[in-house]
Amino acid sequence: MAWASVNNRADDREAGFDGLYDEHQRTLHAFLLGRTGDPEVALDLLQEAFVRAWRNLDLLLALAPAQQRAWLFSAARNLIIDQHRGRATRTAAQNALVATIGPDEQLAESPERIVERERDLRLIDEAIRRLPEPLRTVLVLQVLDERTSAEIGELLDRPAGTVRYQISQARKRLAEELRLLEAAPDLALQPGLMHQEVRP
Repeated sequence: MAWASVNNRADDREAGFDGLYDEHQRTLHAFLLGRTGDPEVALDLLQEAFVRAWRNLDLLLALAPAQQRAWLFSAARNLIIDQHRGRATRTAAQNALVATIGPDEQLAESPERIVERERDLRLIDEAIRRLPEPLRTVLVLQVLDERTSAEIGELLDRPAGTVRYQISQARKRLAEELRLLEAAPDLALQPGLMHQEVRP
């Protein structure tokens, strides 16, 4: 009887953890990707955030849903502060470009088209890297996680109007960076020249 009770409690904990993960992992990943600018680092930090959640699961499951989300984002912010790596991101803008080409078209692509597409992706990558972190974060949350300005504002503790302005600024800056890179595409291949963040 006692053994069955222990098993039931373990099942309840796992179900609770699975619910937390399913509810928050996508938004948390988009947040981390936007803040770090690096998909590998974002995935590492996402994993570590949920490791911390597992270690504190009893506390988390006792909280209201809004408090659970606040706890997870607080853990994510702390992890970002702890890490100092600054590698680049492959964002939804790049994925969207790839997604416009269907499987049949990909098979039929000429070598010239493949080279051209890779160049386009590289330029987009560089342009996004150059965005200031606050602008990159809101842009990734909007594009990758399909969040509204109000939802992003709630996640980042910013007014929705501020978020809308930052998204607008991010898109303008991205277009400007792409124009600069298209004018001098060879710079995208030179280490250290295109990785410095441009301040607003």
